[in-house]
This record gives sequence, C-alpha cells and structure tokens, in this order.
Amino acid sequence: MAKNKHLTLSDRIIIEKGLNNNSSRKSIADTLGMDKSSICKEIKIHAFYKKFSRSGVSNCGTYDCIYIKQCGFNSFCSHTCSKQESISCKRKDSSSGVCNGCDKKSSCKLTKKLYEAKRAQEEYEYTLKDSRMGWNLSSSEAKDLANILKPLLEKGQSIAHILMTHPEIKYCEKTLYNYIEQGAFEQFGIKNIDLRIKVRRKINKKKEVYKPRKDKSYLKDRTYKDFEAYMAAHPEASVVEMDTVYNDISKGPYVQTFQFVKYHFMKGIFHKMKNSVEMYNGLYKIYQALGEADFKKIFEVILTDRGTEFVCAEDMEKLGCHVFYCDPMASYQKPHVEQNHNLFRYICPSEADLTKIGLGTMSRF
Repeated sequence: MAKNKHLTLSDRIIIEKGLNNNSSRKSIADTLGMDKSSICKEIKIHAFYKKFSRSGVSNCGTYDCIYIKQCGFNSFCSHTCSKQESISCKRKDSSSGVCNGCDKKSSCKLTKKLYEAKRAQEEYEYTLKDSRMGWNLSSSEAKDLANILKPLLEKGQSIAHILMTHPEIKYCEKTLYNYIEQGAFEQFGIKNIDLRIKVRRKINKKKEVYKPRKDKSYLKDRTYKDFEAYMAAHPEASVVEMDTVYNDISKGPYVQTFQFVKYHFMKGIFHKMKNSVEMYNGLYKIYQALGEADFKKIFEVILTDRGTEFVCAEDMEKLGCHVFYCDPMASYQKPHVEQNHNLFRYICPSEADLTKIGLGTMSRF
C-alpha cells in the first residue's frame, strides 16, 4: 500500500478478517504494508460497543454490570441507572482490543467491542464529507442543532430567543443565521424561509454616479468612541437610542423611535416626512411635554445612527442632551432599539400599509 493513502473498503475487510482470525495488529499491518500504529488507530476510532440482546428481553436492561447482585437481581437488571459499571474483560479492555476473534462471542452476555469493515467505511465517508462541508460543525452536530431549532422555529421563535433559552448552544446568533442561509440545515428541514427575520443579501451594484462628499462636521466629538468615553466617565447616565422605522423610503409613513434603555420602554412619533427638521420637532415635542428638568434627566445621552435625518446634533443639544453617533454600518451598537424594531416588524411586516392601522391619524405625541 502506498504511503499516506487512505484505507479503502478492501483494506478494512482485510483488517476485519484478521481480527476474526485472532491475527496480531503487526501481522495485519504487514499484510497491508502499513505501520502497526495505523492499524491500532483504525480499530480504536471505528470499533463500537454492542449490548447482548435476545428476544423477550428489555433493551434498556443489561447483564453487564458489577452491581447486579448487590441490587438484588439474579443476572439481569431491567433498569437503566447512573451507577452502572461494566464487568471487566481482559480482551476488550486492552488497548484497542475487540471481541471479533473471541470463541465465546456468541454466548457472552457482556457488552462487546467489535470492528466491522462496512460500518468503519461508512463512518470514514461520513467524516470525510463533514470535513468538506465548509462549515465549522459536523453532520452529527448539525443534526443535533436542527432537532433543537426546528420545533422552536415552527412555533415562531427567533434565533435570539432560542439562544436565550438554550445556553447549551455554543454558536452565536450571527453564525446560526449564516449556517441557515448557506443551507447547513436544509437536509434536516430548516430553510431560510422558516426564520421570523429572513436573511437578506444585498447585491452590490457599481454605479457610475458622482456623489458630493458629505459634510461630517457634526460628528466631531460625537462618535461612538466619544460615547464610550462619556459613559466610562458617567456610568449612571440615562441613554436613549433614537432611530426611524418606515415601509417606503420615498412615501413613508415614518416613525421616529426612542428606546429608553434604562426603563425598557420605547416610544414612537409619527411623521409624514423624514428629514432633520421633522426629527428635531419630534424631540422638541417630548421636551415640551416633560419639561426641561425631566428631559435633561431622562435624555442625558442620545445615541443614534448617521442617517441624514439626524444631522442636527447642535440643535438637539441645545435642549440639554448629549448626542452621539454609531459607527457606519454598525447598528449593533444600539441593540435595544434595533431589537424592538425586529419585534415591530413581526407585528407590522414591511409590506403592510401602516396607515391602515391608524398611524395617519395619530398625534405626534
């Protein structure tokens, strides 16, 4: 056999026959032209345990436990318990030892350790397939994950909620969304369409259009790093995350949202237009309703994104608050309002006409 070549089914059949005939690992290795250690590793990896069974006997029970007599049973225990300990066997308990060549194999009632060529080949092909999937999880791990995710997704739960209630899942929310989008769980019945929040891929289209450079002077001393520095110096500061949610960017309607992080509460203000004047007026309405003292206390810090409707930082700060902006394409930096937007979309999907649920007749505050 050529060096560094994988074992074939024929090679594994030779190993199985050698074990059945009580051949040594060294003689099997010599027959295949391999090192003895390779044969030992092959047996150790693919050998499996098989319980003694016969018709009319419970599959949950066992003859192979040192405590059977102590527990009051004759030779068979029909229960499954945590203290079960197998009876020692010099043949199977040795390093990579198997029961293939044992002359008592057919009558022995202990749990047997066996090697079968066909099963070993199937396990090898299964593992080889896993290594080429392109995901950092095996097929067995994918199946276990799918068994947890599928019934919960069918109930309408989000990935975020599933992770909160199942701490045993070691993958983060973004990774699970990527796996589902890439089809890692399709063979187990989970597709992108099953998600409450569908994974969307933006198509990057190169446009030969000149765009004037935006004035970013409003960002001076108001970046996310500045926000982190302010919060480090004022850890008890009340933070309000501000954003907008809408269905049609050209027609609206538009809802200016304020997420009061400290109070776990979100307020929305309806607007017919989406610009800096409207957004300032929405904030000013709240200022008038609360009064200067309460406004400064509750709106000590406003964290928002870099949308053109929020560039009026100087005007907003004249009301007594500090305005900061998230980094570009970093909506995760204001997670509370984004999460509530997801819940809002679950009730009012993007394709729904929000004016039909009364938004057009609502007052601004």
